Amino acid sequence: MSSFSQFRRSWWGGPLWLSLLLMPLSDALSAKLLLPDGPVYLLFLPVTLTVALLMVFDWAALPGITLALLLRYLTIFSLGHALIICTLFICGISICWLGYRIWAGRQWGATPGTQGLGLMRLFWIGFLLPTLLVFLLQTMVTLKAVPASLSVFNRNPLTLRTLINYQAILLSCVAILPLYYMAIRCFRHARYFPRQINLLRQQIAESVSDAEIRVWLVWLTLLVTLLMLLHSELQNQAISDFASLLLLPTMLWAAARFGYLLSALAWSLVLILLYQFRTQPELTLHLAVNTTNLLVWSLILYFIGVNGVRQRRLIKKSREAALVDPVVDLPNLRALKAMLAQQASSTLCFLRIPELDRLSRTWGLDLRIEYKRRLAAHLQPLLQPKEVIYHLPGFALALRLDKATHEERIDQIGTRIDGYSLRWQGLPLQPDIGISYCHVVPPVNNLPRLLGELSEMAEVSLYSHQPENLQQGNINPQRQAKEKLTQLDEVQQALDNDRFVMMAQRIEGLRGDDYHELLLRLVDAQGEQLAPARFLPIVQEFGLTWEMDRWVLKHALGFIDSSRARLPAMRFAINIHAASLYRPHFVNELEQLLKHHQVEPWQLILEISEAAGNMNLSAGYRTINRLRRLGCRIAIVNFGVGYASYLQLKTLQADMLKIDGSFVQNMLYSPLDYQIIESICRVARLKRMQIVAECVESEAVAAALRGLGIDYLQGFAISEPQPLTTLVEH
Repeated sequence: MSSFSQFRRSWWGGPLWLSLLLMPLSDALSAKLLLPDGPVYLLFLPVTLTVALLMVFDWAALPGITLALLLRYLTIFSLGHALIICTLFICGISICWLGYRIWAGRQWGATPGTQGLGLMRLFWIGFLLPTLLVFLLQTMVTLKAVPASLSVFNRNPLTLRTLINYQAILLSCVAILPLYYMAIRCFRHARYFPRQINLLRQQIAESVSDAEIRVWLVWLTLLVTLLMLLHSELQNQAISDFASLLLLPTMLWAAARFGYLLSALAWSLVLILLYQFRTQPELTLHLAVNTTNLLVWSLILYFIGVNGVRQRRLIKKSREAALVDPVVDLPNLRALKAMLAQQASSTLCFLRIPELDRLSRTWGLDLRIEYKRRLAAHLQPLLQPKEVIYHLPGFALALRLDKATHEERIDQIGTRIDGYSLRWQGLPLQPDIGISYCHVVPPVNNLPRLLGELSEMAEVSLYSHQPENLQQGNINPQRQAKEKLTQLDEVQQALDNDRFVMMAQRIEGLRGDDYHELLLRLVDAQGEQLAPARFLPIVQEFGLTWEMDRWVLKHALGFIDSSRARLPAMRFAINIHAASLYRPHFVNELEQLLKHHQVEPWQLILEISEAAGNMNLSAGYRTINRLRRLGCRIAIVNFGVGYASYLQLKTLQADMLKIDGSFVQNMLYSPLDYQIIESICRVARLKRMQIVAECVESEAVAAALRGLGIDYLQGFAISEPQPLTTLVEH
């Protein structure tokens, strides 16, 4: 036993005894028919065995192949003739294998169907080897070096017998090789079998179900059984050939859907089984044509199977590449959404690094990329399996954590971040990082909106210096995002169906030049009127400011036009969002509306929030100047609540200044508010601007404002808002 084990483990022992064992079996499985002018092979499996042994053992298989071939031909020919044929056989195999080995390099033993080796392997093994063997053997028979009576070749090479034998070797090398290779490889290494099963599963298309595979197997079994029964009877030969045509779509189905490996193994078994039951054909030409068809089918199945697997792998790689940011080399937002959908529950952690904007402007974009990469690597030791760091656009990262241990993990992440710094060109950089988190469960349909909420909480974390929970106070961010989308749909429906109501509040002019401010109300599906505070934040957040401003301008100017006879000199104040000032054609569009409704520009007072100046863009100032030249009056509202009100007043040209109501309401009880109002009045007079005070809710406040020289008063003490249509009823 020990000597046998040593023999088996030797470099030549394994392939030697495998060759001796499998050569008689291959000879028995080879399909051979007797034609009127002599025998022919339909499948010649010994040559397939020799190629498979070389693909597994390389040159170590040559001694075993030589001995097995010699023993085989000694049973047919004399010793001299057997040596000649065996020598020719070994020379042909060695030449083709040497050429293939030189070309393939280290990949010479790769599984059949491997990308990059297909065409050259078909050339060296599938075409050149059968061609060379047939040429050498036919030459020996033609030169009478080998007796033709014992050979499958004629003295005359130009016969159908030569063609059929040539096709038999071609078909064996092309179609049966995968089966032999897999069998020998699995017999040599038992662990290779599960690896090949795994490879076979990987080649199957993702859309293929187990039921589809079972249906295909049952159909193939029934079809092969029918063909074997028909092949066994000569009178059914025509029906058998017609039924054989069904094999092509059946195997094309397998090649396209199941991949090359499964279809190749199934096709090998089908050919071996069918040829075992093949009876004598009626015509030699018919047999040649049939063999040609099978050879062509084998090549078609090969290319469809290999290309199908290649295409599916390319699609899979492209999908995987789409889940990774190519610059930062981290999973992106799409990957995060896919992972959240797969997990039952998750804790989503958001890291906001706003200072990266300033640092990247100073040091370049490379700093931002490198900072995110190294921060992700710095946090990686804290992550558990399936927990990943994701790259987000701008200056943010996201982490998906398991919900079970989120509280302790968030604290660990915060502590580790506090100790992180990046040394860039010799300087240590340690920007502040805001941390926020929340719990999510699938489906997460509004992930971008949820990340926006987390970004706002991370901004708060920059000042609180601790991680902020988005779900504080039992607020569900997913539900909150869903409610926002519902409100957005409500606003869009109101814009499309004119479900807004305009209210008018009179503003008293101390010189008798009263005007009205238009206030908007949204009528929801239940008929309830919603105040602007309920829907304007949604309008601003989702970028519907211009649609809203255009709706108000259109209906306000339409009302002035239709009420011209009753209200010939009516003036209206209309709130315009700051973002509308940056529309390139805003002034032109307004001018067209004025001309269409025949309204004079002085009848419009455009109220613009002080926040317009905070945009710090000259385009907004240019738009305001163009509106004033057009004839419209500009009023700056909410003055006094900003951080740089007086600085903006220095550069911004306007006609009216509207003091924020927070100062007016308490002016009689707060000396500071009174002094602020008084200082605003002085500055406004220097700028020759008229002053409007809002939130006047008592006569005492109104009297105090008149004493300060305020030009206009607005509030419940002056007039309450009323529907716009009531103005023409009085």
